[in-house]
Amino acid sequence: MTEPSHVNQRRDKSSSRSWLIHVAIVIGLVSAFIALFKNSIQSSSSPKLDTYGLGTGSGICQQVPKLSPKNTRVEQYIREKVDSVEYHREIINKLSGIIQIPAESYDDLGPIGEDDRWDIFFQVENYIKVSYPTVFRTVKLDHVNTHGLILTWEGSVSPLEAKPILMLAHQDVVPVLAENVKDWAHPPYDGHYDGEIIWGRGATDDKGYLISIIESLDLLIKSGFEPKRTVILAFGCDEEISGENCGRPISNFLREQYGDDGIYLIMDEGCTGIQREFDQTFAMVSVAEKGYLDVGINVSSTGGHASNPPDHNVIGILSEIVVAIESNPFPGKITPKNPMFQFLECGAVHAPVSSFPMAVRRKLSMATQDDSISQEQLAQTLHDMRYYFQTSQSVGKINGGVKINAIPETASTLVNVRLAVETSIAQVETHYESLISPIAKKHGMVFEGFHSPCSASDKRKICLFGVDALEPAPVSPVDTESFRILSGTIKNVLKRLGADDEVIVTPYLMPANTDTKFFWALTKNIYRFTPVTLVENLNRAHTTNEFIRADEFVREPLFLRVWF
Repeated sequence: MTEPSHVNQRRDKSSSRSWLIHVAIVIGLVSAFIALFKNSIQSSSSPKLDTYGLGTGSGICQQVPKLSPKNTRVEQYIREKVDSVEYHREIINKLSGIIQIPAESYDDLGPIGEDDRWDIFFQVENYIKVSYPTVFRTVKLDHVNTHGLILTWEGSVSPLEAKPILMLAHQDVVPVLAENVKDWAHPPYDGHYDGEIIWGRGATDDKGYLISIIESLDLLIKSGFEPKRTVILAFGCDEEISGENCGRPISNFLREQYGDDGIYLIMDEGCTGIQREFDQTFAMVSVAEKGYLDVGINVSSTGGHASNPPDHNVIGILSEIVVAIESNPFPGKITPKNPMFQFLECGAVHAPVSSFPMAVRRKLSMATQDDSISQEQLAQTLHDMRYYFQTSQSVGKINGGVKINAIPETASTLVNVRLAVETSIAQVETHYESLISPIAKKHGMVFEGFHSPCSASDKRKICLFGVDALEPAPVSPVDTESFRILSGTIKNVLKRLGADDEVIVTPYLMPANTDTKFFWALTKNIYRFTPVTLVENLNRAHTTNEFIRADEFVREPLFLRVWF
């Protein structure tokens, strides 16, 4: 996944069972869809407490009953398999093996077929084929742009009658810098298992999830299960660098096959999983993602000899712009449009009254009435979580000057912006234009905004441009059959594994972006959830010592199986 701007660090110590959970939930979801053709799942009648625990109403964050698989024969086969020591050894070895393939994606990769650094993905494909012969004898395999893989397990019912389920994962990982290898407890591409933890780049992001999805199919096929609804697994090759080479082509392929709104639901990796907040265990299902924009700023002027400098050269002017940007952050407020608002409601209703801050409870009640001041105050109260509610901005790159005794002619910077749910690209562009145009005027320079040609004719100018613009994702509904099935499955698997309190399933926000950004037209039901407890900054994904706990990983297929 693309790295998030903020992740709360408080975690539930019971996370060690999450991998087994993932397997349990997958198998449970499959069985649920058998019953889907006959019965709909009803939610429970009322939450644990009245609205926000203050006796002012009801109906907030209602929870569904746990959902048990109906096919007892398949369920028994899979559970006996997943509970065996031999199975644990096998699946851990599979993850360890795929970690050993350094399928790194780089920002400067050339086209597939021309840049030989893409060839590593042939090894990934061969590895999963050898590891899962039963799966590849059963599914239809399509290649998209060479390295995008689509596995289709056709159901007995036409996709026109029962829309397919789509599970996403990505094969690529972020690179490990050579100078940082020495900082790893175990070499990043050894896939070392120490009896408790599997170490290595991709263990969490996203090879563990990829193996779990295929493992779920493998278990179901071997159990004799035959799906009614078609199941599709799609594995991108460049999620970490935008997804344009695999993610977008995969989406286009599936859209041609099934049409707009032709998929029942999409499941992909999440960024929070199972967490404990406000003394309550939550399963945080991301139903939206923040938007994305890289703002480029170029400053150009005449050069000359350093012995005769102007009062402000392009580097000084660009510095003034950076100070203006950092001195004027985007305002933050929490509105009901943001899934995090629903998470706070779930906390207010289901967490112990003494553990949920009264200040948040009071402001939350007022914020529901579209009280803008209360919404802003609520965001300030939850400052540590601000980038779940606020558009973030980070100056990430800056360039200028080529020689110490020469006045630089150009200087540039790139600012990474992650858009809040309520914000648009146009609003961000207006914000930056309003900040920077007065600086251009002050220095007597031409100003060209985002939609100007940024021509080279003017010698003294400031030019703005956008890169990789992406509006915030549509918010997926939670009052649907698909979300109720997901919720009931989570409750069934986690409760069975001995959670010390009721697991509350809640909508959540993905502050990063996944390949789901290409799939909005295929379904409104897009859910991002990793059924493990992610600790230490997503199990240290994208940094040194990435890991996943083995006792969590081995049970992931129990979660994923239920959807098929």
